Amino acid sequence: MTAKERMLAVMSGKQPDTVPVAPHWWGNYKFEIAGKDYMLDRWGDGASMVPIYRAFYERFRPDWFHLSGGYPRLRNGMPSRDYRAERVMTPSGERMFLIAPDGSRDEILADESLASEAARKHWDTGMSIMEAIDWQLEHVHTVSAREYVEAGYTDHAQSIVSEYGDRVFVCVNVGAPGIQTMSTYERSMMALYDYPEGVKRLARIHYEQALELAKAFAWAGVHGWLISEDVAGADTISPQMYEDMLYPCDCWFFEQVSRLGMVPMVYFCGDVRPLIPLIRDSGVKALLIEDNRKTFSFDLVSIVKQLRGKVALFGNLDTTELLLRGQPSEVEQGVYEQLAAAEYGPFVVANGSPLAPGTPPENVEAMIRAARKGRRSSDHGHGTGESK
Repeated sequence: MTAKERMLAVMSGKQPDTVPVAPHWWGNYKFEIAGKDYMLDRWGDGASMVPIYRAFYERFRPDWFHLSGGYPRLRNGMPSRDYRAERVMTPSGERMFLIAPDGSRDEILADESLASEAARKHWDTGMSIMEAIDWQLEHVHTVSAREYVEAGYTDHAQSIVSEYGDRVFVCVNVGAPGIQTMSTYERSMMALYDYPEGVKRLARIHYEQALELAKAFAWAGVHGWLISEDVAGADTISPQMYEDMLYPCDCWFFEQVSRLGMVPMVYFCGDVRPLIPLIRDSGVKALLIEDNRKTFSFDLVSIVKQLRGKVALFGNLDTTELLLRGQPSEVEQGVYEQLAAAEYGPFVVANGSPLAPGTPPENVEAMIRAARKGRRSSDHGHGTGESK
C-alpha cells in the first residue's frame, strides 16, 4: 500500500498493511530541519514554503504531510516573497523586525505576531461581552473560497498535492472555528457564561466561514481537513457546555467536509475522555489527542475500544520528555508500547504535540522506523502490539 492508501484505509475503519505513522509536524520544527529560522523565515508566500515542507518529508518519509492553513501572496499590497526579517541587538536585548520591500519595518513580537497587529487583538476590551459579540454578529464578513485561492492561501497545498498527492496523504491543520469569540482567551471563557446564546450564534457563523477555507483546499486536492479544538477539552469547559454550544457545529462541519471529498479530523487539546462518546458519533474520522500531561493520562487501548472502529485514534507519544530528551531506543520502545492500541481498532502512530525545536532527528527517525517494523510490544515484555 502507498502511504496515502494506508492512511485512508485506517480512517475508513480498515486494517492497512502496517500501522501508519504520522508525526505531528505542524509548527516550527520543519524550519529547523530545512536549516531555516522559524521566526524570520515564516513570512513568505506559499511557493517559498514548499521547499520547507519538502525538506521534512524527504528527510523522514512519514505517511502524511501536515500543512498549515496557508500563506498570502501579498502582504500590505507588496509581494510576501520580497519581505525579509532580521534579528537586531538593542540595549534592551534582541529584537526581530519584518522589513517590507519599501523599507518599512514592523516588529515581530515574542508571541510570533506583529506589533502592528497588537491593537487589533484587543479591539473589544472596552466593550461589554454582550456588546462585543453583538457587534461581531452585525459586522461579520465571510471570505469566499475563491478569494482564498486568488490570495494564494492554497498555493503550497496545490504544489504538494501535485508532487506527492498520488502516494502521500496530504492534510491541512487549522484552528477550531467556534469557541474563541473574543480578542482574549479570558473574555472568550467569560462569554460562555455571560452570553451563551450569542456565542452559539457566532460559533455557527465562524464554522460557516471556516467551510469556505476548507472548500478552497478541497479544490486544491487536499485529502484531510484537521481542526484543533484547543480550548474545548473537559478540563477547560464542561462536557455539557461543549455538547450544547459546539458539538452541533462540529457535527455539521464534519459532514460538510466529508461532502467536499476530504477526511474530517479533529485534534483535541486537554482531557478528551468524557467526550469520546460524542466524538465517536460526530462524523469525524480521526481523533488526535495531547500528550499525557497536566492532570490527565490517556489509556489508548480504552479509547480505541470506546471509538468502536468509527474513528481512528492517533497516538500521543510524549513530545518533550521522550522525543526531545530521550534516546532513540527509548522512542522505539514507546512506539512498541502504543502499538498495543492497534490490536483493538484503527490506530496511527503519532506524537501528542508538535515536534519541539531541538528534537534530535534521530528520534523522529526512530519513531518512524519502529512503526514501520510493526513489532509486537510482547517481544519487549509489554503485551501485544502489532496490528493483525
